[in-house]
Amino acid sequence: MGATTFLLVTLLTHSAQSACRTVSVTANGAPIIGIEDMALDAARGQAVLSAYDRRAGTAGGLYRLNLRSLDAPTVAVTPLATGLRPAGIDLRAEPDGAQSLLAISRHEDGSATVERYRLDGATLTHQGTTASPLLCRANDVAFLDGDRFLFTSSHGGCGWGAVIRDNVLGGRHGFVGVVDNGTARVLIGGIGFANGLFPEPSRDRLTVAATREDALLVYRLSDPQAPPQRIAVPGGPDNLTMAPDGRLLVALHPSPFRLALHRYGWPGGGWPGGTVAPTRIAALGPAGTEILLDEDGRRFPAATVALSWNGRLIVGSVTAPGLLVCDEAASGATGSSAPAGPPGTK
Repeated sequence: MGATTFLLVTLLTHSAQSACRTVSVTANGAPIIGIEDMALDAARGQAVLSAYDRRAGTAGGLYRLNLRSLDAPTVAVTPLATGLRPAGIDLRAEPDGAQSLLAISRHEDGSATVERYRLDGATLTHQGTTASPLLCRANDVAFLDGDRFLFTSSHGGCGWGAVIRDNVLGGRHGFVGVVDNGTARVLIGGIGFANGLFPEPSRDRLTVAATREDALLVYRLSDPQAPPQRIAVPGGPDNLTMAPDGRLLVALHPSPFRLALHRYGWPGGGWPGGTVAPTRIAALGPAGTEILLDEDGRRFPAATVALSWNGRLIVGSVTAPGLLVCDEAASGATGSSAPAGPPGTK
């Protein structure tokens, strides 16, 4: 990195950090911890939150957030579904004005399912469950078309052997799967920890976050077996959303080692109470990569998702309580997320 570029990044990140503050999020008076993913309903000024406290091992749920309430230091959210351990989610608008919601639900026995809901105002109605051994390491999920949807699997198997093979031995066995008529199958394999995904059917494009490759992989939906375009990013990418100018917003993990120590509360790095994982948010577009937020994690560690809405950058974390809200995104990457597939948003 040249001196001019370093200075520019420093000025941009300082501007964004100076406008950021933590916001406590509660449901029925209890704090919400571990908002790992969010799905945006820009038109209504709302977001659905996917959260549970992984360190405590307690169940969490899906919650509705009024984004206009983020002026306050503490905001209350509406519980939609509780008693879950949700991971990635996706939201799609339906012609009748309601919305469909997909959520990965992890279970204590190590399995996972994808739950489908109808969201009408504050009423969430369960519509069905997709179960398959391929879902045991499911990470993110996204509508494709009709009843079809895509999901990512971080590893190629369900047991600890699969984790060791990839995390310790450096294997790349993560994959993208597709569910069609309730049946799951592998669509794309050989990915180093497949994480967030962002399909754009109108552009014949699917972007996948390969966390352990420090890269975004861009595939053609019409020919997913063709070699992808590889975009290097400054850290391990997690969830993906989109700014109104067409740039992808991506949460990045600069140090997978520190993230692992932090995730399990292990000591290291000199921080009291365990290692703190950095938080980094970037915007990617034709002109390159711009760092919007870069912090050491002491204020808000281990960011996994960022949304932009109405001039604000809203950041969630796999471990932290509440949200980080930045009132002035340095690059202008603000407003609502672009649709993942007409007419839905994520």
